[in-house]
Amino acid sequence: MNFFAQPDLLFSIPLVLGVLILVYFKSRKVARLRLAQLIASKLLPTVVPHFSRKREGIKIAFFFAGIIFLLLSLAGPQWGFSKRTVSPKGIDILIAVDLSKSMLARDVRPNRLERVKLTLSNLLDKVKGDRLGLIAFSGSAFLQCPLTLDHQAFVKTLDELKVGLIPRPGTNLARPIQEAERSFSKDDTDKFLVLISDGEDLEGQGLMQAKEAAKKGIRIFTIGIGSNEGARIPTDPLNQSPQNFLKDRAGTEILTKLDANALGDIARSTGGQYLPIGPTGEGLTLVFSELQTFGQKRLREQLSTTLPINRYQIFVILGILFLVIENLSPSSKKNVLKAATKCFPVAILLMIGCTQPDNVRRAEEATLKGDHLDAARLYANEIGSLKDDDDSLKVLRLNAGLSYLEAGSFQKAEEFLQLTLQQSTDNPDIQSKAINALGNLFYARANSFLDQQNIIEARKSWEKARGFYSAASQIDGNPLAEKNLDSLNEQIQNRIEDLVSNIQGLVWRDINGNGKQEENEPLLKARIFWDKNDDGDHNESLEPAISGNEIGQFAFEWISGIYPTSLKLASILTDQNESSSTILLPLFPSPPPPFEASGTRNHLVEIDKPGSLFIPMPWRAAPLLTGMVWNDSNVDGKVDNNESGSSAATVFIDNNGNFQLDENETSFKPSDDGKFSQIVPPGQYSLCIKPDNPEANVTYPIEEHKAYLTWVDFEQSSKPIFFGIQDSSEGNSSSESSPQNNPNPEKLEEDEENKKAKTPSTEEVNALYERLLQETESKSEPLENDIPNSNPVQAGRDY
Repeated sequence: MNFFAQPDLLFSIPLVLGVLILVYFKSRKVARLRLAQLIASKLLPTVVPHFSRKREGIKIAFFFAGIIFLLLSLAGPQWGFSKRTVSPKGIDILIAVDLSKSMLARDVRPNRLERVKLTLSNLLDKVKGDRLGLIAFSGSAFLQCPLTLDHQAFVKTLDELKVGLIPRPGTNLARPIQEAERSFSKDDTDKFLVLISDGEDLEGQGLMQAKEAAKKGIRIFTIGIGSNEGARIPTDPLNQSPQNFLKDRAGTEILTKLDANALGDIARSTGGQYLPIGPTGEGLTLVFSELQTFGQKRLREQLSTTLPINRYQIFVILGILFLVIENLSPSSKKNVLKAATKCFPVAILLMIGCTQPDNVRRAEEATLKGDHLDAARLYANEIGSLKDDDDSLKVLRLNAGLSYLEAGSFQKAEEFLQLTLQQSTDNPDIQSKAINALGNLFYARANSFLDQQNIIEARKSWEKARGFYSAASQIDGNPLAEKNLDSLNEQIQNRIEDLVSNIQGLVWRDINGNGKQEENEPLLKARIFWDKNDDGDHNESLEPAISGNEIGQFAFEWISGIYPTSLKLASILTDQNESSSTILLPLFPSPPPPFEASGTRNHLVEIDKPGSLFIPMPWRAAPLLTGMVWNDSNVDGKVDNNESGSSAATVFIDNNGNFQLDENETSFKPSDDGKFSQIVPPGQYSLCIKPDNPEANVTYPIEEHKAYLTWVDFEQSSKPIFFGIQDSSEGNSSSESSPQNNPNPEKLEEDEENKKAKTPSTEEVNALYERLLQETESKSEPLENDIPNSNPVQAGRDY
């Protein structure tokens, strides 16, 4: 144990004494020299009869003893302990504010919600010393601000309220009452809930829940806002004049009215009172005034602090006493009054210095004022002044951690609470309080992550909070920890369920085109990505993606602060699938009007409410126009052994039947070996050729227009199409590809069936497919969503 508040000052005592001794002996030496100049040593006893070296030594000893005791008093001697508790008085008031869309109505200025926020902010002076808490609700309810004396924190939370903050839409007056029941302590004797709403209880459960709350001693005061005539609900920003209004499914504008009867019934069932808010908020003013008159003031005792008892007074008295005795020698009795006069101011200064407010007391005063950050810093300063083995460090570190937690400094709070745990293994009570506080810390972090829609980190913090609450209750049966654990499990789970949609899906090759995965249809491994920019391509730096498993399954969780919502998903096959000679294209369901099918590049997923969805993502073999152009040098219409493929021509799709290449018609060049493979939409096509050399002749086909008529579809490419050209200027510049083994196109058709044309690159496929979409509308029908759900191998990624 440390017996001094400032032990560092003890090291200054030898230094001060050393200086005084040097000064004393120096002054005595000077005095003897001067005395020797005036009086001979033999005459000294006659001239100074009372002089005694022994008496002089005693006086010096008393002087130095007095100085030592005064210096010890400055170091703050302390031993023994006393307990200090703070017992502020006041009542607890929970305020529940409706955040449904009807609160956007402007039948009060500027609108219903803003009027409530302004009125509450202006009335905080009437509830000084009372703890306030804030509940936000619509279809569900959450405790946004726990009961606190820090009214600044309450106002900050109040300012952040907005319509849409609660994910579940609608108005359920039972939910804020249930939340209030969980938020009040069982020890509370006065429980007041002020419920502010327009009273449109869409669920109709408010009165039943109010009667249950009345049995638990909760008194509800209801405040109605809105007009009996009703008002439309604008969807325009508050700073704009209302032009667009909320409509129901039938397209009729919704009219929201004040339901005073429902609010009045809820209040009367609990012994409370209903009042309209009034033009200037007089309804709330009356309710707050009424609350101040109810019942006895409830005591809320803070954690008691064990403090050492200061003992500096004894050292100050002894120091002054020794200095006075030093002046009571026979040769200096006349100087007693003079010495006392000199010592008195010094003693007063020492007393004042030693009675300055200590850090702990100032920290407690800061806590009462709601300045938790300042309180935490004062506790930290006090901790820094003590030695590591001081027993009071346990409680001080706990208090510092609690203060940092209240101030919202989670990292600092965690540091002090963890140190408290390490040093309090022999004190279950302090350990339990520290562990419960860590549970509160991670509970706050979980809510913070949910506000950011970061479900992964929210779940991690949630699990940690559960672990701490469970550990605290096991140590000493901490009832507060057990209550917190129950509340955490219910609140966080409900909030996660109110935000999360589980999305599963399957990627496969839909050979028969029925939109359902059959046994003979292969499953495809793919990456699924959120197509934010709606271009069908994956931007890895901006668009999150997950990988499906080997059997085509994928799954992830989607979190949204507002429902209904939508997202656009697309898929890209892995290299393993793309390495196949078959070119696969994704199929998309037709989008809802007014969007056109030709512009669809992804799957539009519409989510009306949190739940589970299954998204099929079929791929099909692309319709291909395949064939070859060869240099028919002997003009016999057959591919001879000495004739090779040619790229000196352009193949085009003749849309208008004039057998000429027009600007708006699709054209493409064969490869160096004369082969071509072109992706086109399903349908019938007239395919023609135009040699690069105007003087060249088309020798095959032999019909007049030198054109083919062919049909292609998904999973069904055209039969190989052959064009022969005779170009005398080409000579040996043609491709040096190997001679054909069979000099006729019929055999080449068989070769083409066995060996596909060179597969275009991924970029070429995407470009061709995009042009395909631009040229024709998709003829595919919307896919059915009744494919059996399959269990995903991995949970996927949260967004």
